[in-house]
Amino acid sequence: MPLKTAIATALRTRARYARRIQCLLSIFFIRWATGLTTPLNGQEEPLTEQGYEREELGVNPYTAPSIARIFQQLDDLRPLPFEQLQREFPKVSPPGREQKGLIFGGLIADGFLVVEAERKNAVDNLGRVLMREARGLGVADRVIRHSASLTELGRRGAWQAVRKELIATQADVEQAMIELRDQKMAHLISLGGWLRGLEISAGAIELDFSAQRAKILAQEDLVDYFTGELKTSPPTVTHTPLFEKIRAGVNAIRVSLNKARADGLKRADVKSIHEQAREVNAAIRQID
Repeated sequence: MPLKTAIATALRTRARYARRIQCLLSIFFIRWATGLTTPLNGQEEPLTEQGYEREELGVNPYTAPSIARIFQQLDDLRPLPFEQLQREFPKVSPPGREQKGLIFGGLIADGFLVVEAERKNAVDNLGRVLMREARGLGVADRVIRHSASLTELGRRGAWQAVRKELIATQADVEQAMIELRDQKMAHLISLGGWLRGLEISAGAIELDFSAQRAKILAQEDLVDYFTGELKTSPPTVTHTPLFEKIRAGVNAIRVSLNKARADGLKRADVKSIHEQAREVNAAIRQID
């Protein structure tokens, strides 16, 4: 084997092991930080073959955060003022695939709000819009069953089951992206969901502020990660007006969170984060 080839192979192997270690650390940190750590006899849960594939593609708990984390945040903020926090579902789908992914992630977060507020009349529309966006992403076969179940379960008021269906929807779409080796789309779906979840949480806290409730927004780990990920987008995506707005908005949120790290988030900080997230989400849904 030529020396250059051997060196390149060794470097790739080393990088894969580094990513694997980073992913394991990320899994432990997020579970610890969100109260989801469930150690059994001091052992880590073994990674499956699917898990290793997710790591190799850079799809880890940061790139596709469990929606259980957002559900927990919204649980802690109940009762949620649905009328003030809701938004209309998009009436048409954007032409760009990246924008479709961001919107799909935002719709999953909208689903969290519907479930937490237990609004039966919103579930039908949610299922239809999720199905439409899934077709645009080429994953309709993964979503069609979930869409029908969401509608049926919502009509029956089986909200715990609707939660499980939303979790399964995200998991199936993520797995489809992994199989397509489209890790960037997995990132975008997750980013869209996080931004909308942040807007909902910040809006609820702004309406009923307390320092304890504001601690829920302390997500420096996630905002730092997404800031870095946005820098790795292809130039054809990075320099579009939409992604310039997203990058600027995420950076502004990062600054707000870092500035408040020492003294905690004040009402003005929460209001600023809410407005920043809302502006970015509005840009994501805008169709020229």
